[in-house]
Amino acid sequence: MKRGLAILNLEETPREAFAERLNAVRDHAKASGAQVAVIYADVSRSGDINYLTNLCLYWNEALLAVPLEGKPALITKLSKRVQPWMKTTSILEDIRSTPKLAEGVGKFLDERCGSRAAKVGIVDMQWWPSPLANGLQELLPQARLLDMPGGVSTRRGVPDQYELRLLQQAASLLDQSIEKAWAQGADGDERTGIAVRSTRMAGFQDADVRYRALTDGSQCIDVVGQYRYVWVRLARAHGGAAADAANAALATMIRQIRAGRSERQIIAAANATVDQGYRCKFSCISHPYVETRGYYRPSEDADTPLQAGQVVCASVSLAGEAGVVTASDMYTVTDDGVGSIS
Repeated sequence: MKRGLAILNLEETPREAFAERLNAVRDHAKASGAQVAVIYADVSRSGDINYLTNLCLYWNEALLAVPLEGKPALITKLSKRVQPWMKTTSILEDIRSTPKLAEGVGKFLDERCGSRAAKVGIVDMQWWPSPLANGLQELLPQARLLDMPGGVSTRRGVPDQYELRLLQQAASLLDQSIEKAWAQGADGDERTGIAVRSTRMAGFQDADVRYRALTDGSQCIDVVGQYRYVWVRLARAHGGAAADAANAALATMIRQIRAGRSERQIIAAANATVDQGYRCKFSCISHPYVETRGYYRPSEDADTPLQAGQVVCASVSLAGEAGVVTASDMYTVTDDGVGSIS
């Protein structure tokens, strides 16, 4: 559950930037033949709605309905008592509380489209909970539900100037928190506590900190954190042979990353050079997918060529007799390599 700082800072991201992002969703919906785009979120994967509106979905489920014309509406299971806070910390003006999200969509279509016989774009339909997707179809038999894969996350891959600035700030703050944990913590419990406290105090809404110590003396601190509406992951390893091997494997993979190459190509090249005494799991994912550590992303994403300006999280988890250790960092993709943002 998110318990950190939720704040709307229009100096960091002005209203015009949020408006441009919503208009991009409208353009995608129009190109898909939809009259309204609907985006699903729950507490474990709310990054797209957060990015579009600055809303922190701290619990439960919600849908963001974005019509071709007019203001977006949040349809949520959260009670009306939290609506004032949600309006204060987001750009949303229309927030609707309902125990049944599907019925909330029906009422929205009645009001905004004049009929439930509308064309509704379902953003990333394959990741919607089946009871909700089926409930929409049953409740709105006259509506036409259209899949809109990558309706938000694909555009986010190459961040705008405001999102990039937050990614850079988040990575820097997270790096400082991890360094503080190494310097001041005497053991795993203390280091975990320091990393959690320092990220929260730095303004993170969420922080998942994992510490691991191996039998060969290797240690790692792996943190996935949410700062404003962006997510970053850093994992620092040191102290033993496995940690050294993990850092070397990460450096090997980083040398393979560049615009025009896919994750699958990058991993294949990196695997060919890894010390065979270890088993490595590599990943190079677009930053919007860091929120779920790479889950809930399209299967074809692994074969999609990276773009210049895209921000990715490169990670390697290395397993051997001593245990498992992880090394990870955030990078901006260029035509001939990468640049670190931390």
